[in-house]
Amino acid sequence: MSIMEKSDFFKNLKVVDLIFEVVDARCPYTSRSTQVQTLIRGKESILILNKVDLADPLVTRKWVEFFTARGEEALPVSTFSREGYGAVKKILSLKAADLNKVLKEKGRRNRDLRVAVLGIPNTGKSSFLNSLLGKRAVKSGDRPGVTRGPQWVHLRGRISVLDTPGLMFPQLEDEDAVFRLVFTRAIDPDQQDIIHLSEKLLQFLNERYPSALTNLGLSKGQPLTLESVAKVKNFLSSQGGYDLQRAAVFIFAAGRKGKLGPISLETPDDLQ
Repeated sequence: MSIMEKSDFFKNLKVVDLIFEVVDARCPYTSRSTQVQTLIRGKESILILNKVDLADPLVTRKWVEFFTARGEEALPVSTFSREGYGAVKKILSLKAADLNKVLKEKGRRNRDLRVAVLGIPNTGKSSFLNSLLGKRAVKSGDRPGVTRGPQWVHLRGRISVLDTPGLMFPQLEDEDAVFRLVFTRAIDPDQQDIIHLSEKLLQFLNERYPSALTNLGLSKGQPLTLESVAKVKNFLSSQGGYDLQRAAVFIFAAGRKGKLGPISLETPDDLQ
C-alpha cells in the first residue's frame, strides 16, 4: 500500500464494528498475521477458515475446537462448495439488527454495519467477499497482491464491508512456515527454491498423506520423490535426464488445486 492508502486504511479501520479475519484452512495458525492481530485488538472479530474444501475435514474440526477453547469464534468456509456462508450471512444480519437497535435506543439514526475483511495475501479474502455479495465486486486471483488498496463495498441490509490488501508478517525465519505459505501461494513460489520446498512437501505427504501417491498416478509402495513424479509424468530435461524443476512445479500446483486430495499442512498437535 502507498502512504495515502495506508492512511485511508487506518482511518477506515477505526470505524469498523466487526472484523472477519480470513485464514487458509490448510494452515490456519501459520496463515494468521501478527499485524492483523495487533490491528484488531479490542475489536469484535470472527476467524474465517477459508478454502475448507481443500483441507482435511478431520483436522479442520480439531482447529475449530482449538480456537473455540481459546475463546475465538471460527467458521469453516468454502467459496467452491458454499459451506459456511449461511452462518456468515446470519451473523451479519444479527449484528446489523443489534447495532441499529442500540442506535435507536440512543435516539440516533440507523447506519450501515461496518465490517472489515483482513488477512495475509491469497487467503481468499476477495473471493470470500464476492461470494457474500453474490457477484464479482472486487478483484481476486491466485497470487499475492491482487487487492491494491482498501475499498468499501455494500451488501444488502445496510452492511458495508471494507476489503483490504493482504497484510504480511514483518519477517519469516521458520522454514516450515515458509513451506506452508509457499504451498498456499501467500508467498510467491517464483522467489523460492521450489525444488527444496517440493522435497519437503513430498516428505510431508509420505508421512501424513500417503494416499496422495495414487492421486498423482504413482502405484502404492512406490517411493514419492521428485524423480518418481518426473518419471510417471515423463518430465525430461534437454539433457535426457528427469526434469526435477518441472516435477517440483507440477506437484506444488497439484497440491494447490486440490489434486492431491484434501490435506492440512498443520494440526493443533504440531504446536506442542
